[in-house]
Amino acid sequence: MAASIVQSASNIKSEGAYPSSEAWVALNTSVDGRLQPGIPFARPCFPLASNETKGHFSPSDCNIVEADYLNHLSISNTVGGYINTQWETCQRTGQECLLDWTLPSNAAATMPPRICSQGSVPTFAIDVRNATDVLRGLEFSKEYNISLAIKNTGHDYKGRSGGPGALALWLHNLKSIEFAPNFIPQNCPSAMRTEYAVTVGAGVQFSDLIPFATEHNITIPSGGDLSVGAAGGYPQGGGHGILSNVYGLAADRVLEYEVITPRGEHIIANDCQYSDLFYALRGGGGGTFGVVLKMTTKALPGMPVNAVFSTFNSTVPGNRLEFIRFMVENSLTWAQQGWGTYIIPSEGILLANTVLQPAAANESMKELREFMTGNLTGTFLMTVEPNYETFFNNYIGALIHVPVGVPLTPASRLIPVQSFSENREQLISTLNDIQNVDILIAFGTTPFLFGSNNRTSVTPAWRDSLWHVVFGDIWNYDTSTTDISQKYSNLSAVANGLRDFTPDSGAYQNEADVYEPNHEESFWGNNYPLLLSIKQKYDPDHILDCWQCVGWRGPSSPQYSCYIEGF
Repeated sequence: MAASIVQSASNIKSEGAYPSSEAWVALNTSVDGRLQPGIPFARPCFPLASNETKGHFSPSDCNIVEADYLNHLSISNTVGGYINTQWETCQRTGQECLLDWTLPSNAAATMPPRICSQGSVPTFAIDVRNATDVLRGLEFSKEYNISLAIKNTGHDYKGRSGGPGALALWLHNLKSIEFAPNFIPQNCPSAMRTEYAVTVGAGVQFSDLIPFATEHNITIPSGGDLSVGAAGGYPQGGGHGILSNVYGLAADRVLEYEVITPRGEHIIANDCQYSDLFYALRGGGGGTFGVVLKMTTKALPGMPVNAVFSTFNSTVPGNRLEFIRFMVENSLTWAQQGWGTYIIPSEGILLANTVLQPAAANESMKELREFMTGNLTGTFLMTVEPNYETFFNNYIGALIHVPVGVPLTPASRLIPVQSFSENREQLISTLNDIQNVDILIAFGTTPFLFGSNNRTSVTPAWRDSLWHVVFGDIWNYDTSTTDISQKYSNLSAVANGLRDFTPDSGAYQNEADVYEPNHEESFWGNNYPLLLSIKQKYDPDHILDCWQCVGWRGPSSPQYSCYIEGF
């Protein structure tokens, strides 16, 4: 392994005091040989590669990559794989190493004169297995002034878990899961006992955790993709899902973190000790305040799920507008009844409810059933699933397809509750006007019924909103840098319509416009000054800096050299 590290390091073009081959070898030794070169996921398919790009051309390995190119779990299992592949590229220069996601075997994407470039894939990554590995990475970053990225699954719409020339802390293999009945956070009084809790390593994904929960007759709510990490940027940035209306955001349910701070402290943070850091880690964003090794989350009892999936033909003139109107007119009532929703204006609606008995749930859906099957001549399916895992597999997993292995960028806005009554007609027309994008989903996944315990640092706009509206655009390997830049501009223009409509609201940082204006106010509202002071306390040297994160000092740093200029 040492020889491969030397060879990889010797191919890197650098300026100034970039670490020498000997320094990388020493780092590899200090982490027991777990330093890996960051190899772009599609590298085996390219006969030609730039000098700094690691890995080799291999037709047999390429066959595997082509077969798995759109598989979220396969992507997340590699250091150099990113769920949204523009973050493997250098978008500013067009340097990339991508396949044609519409036909991964298309040789036009990989054959000469096309070249595989390192792009934004980190130069090296430490395959973290313990706290010492993290400490060695932090020390190395500080000594050589090299940017440090925290990566788990590669789910990141804003490019915060990579960067050109970076060293990554790859947490993906921290896979421990422990069920903890009667959990009490460290140094907390027994009165803070939680009936059910689960402690997970930083690398645990919902594909691991949801089956574990079923085995123990408990429920752990998730987002919409099983390959998302349960302890990483999802809860640290907020974390919404179809059960959030009743049970809160993922950040609301966190009970404790085991974390290494940039100052090198190995601590347990909860409401009773290091409570300021605990507050920041529940909504302040991933990759910013420390390196989380473990998280303990509140678990819910096992429970059946009332599920509804209803579709319609949006190409029939007038159907889309009529559908949006009905959604706006009824969403408040559904939220009050405990329903969570995924609303797709081009397709239909998915709903879930764990608080109503089946008969009451069926009655509450009577008007929706009549509207969808009558007015829109669509389909309507309603079942009672025995547990959350079965619900997820039969509905979200089978029917809601989150694009992976593609360049996809979103923008979003939280829609306040009052907009559904005071400004209803404007909301309907604003949403109906959003048509020149590839994706549009209104998530009824805000913590409306859950409310607020005032102990998390997410934007207060989450607590005052009914919908989280997300829209996005997709492109391909051969899209020009000019056209990519235009897509970002178009998304920002669409977002401006919702920003103008909801000037006092905000956006969910994990699914926001990459170039979100006034991002401090948008992502954290009046929580930002306190978050900034916590950042300065635990990371005074800015070892953990990332794009539009707390304490961000602007786009001029070399670590942001692959973001598109001009925004």
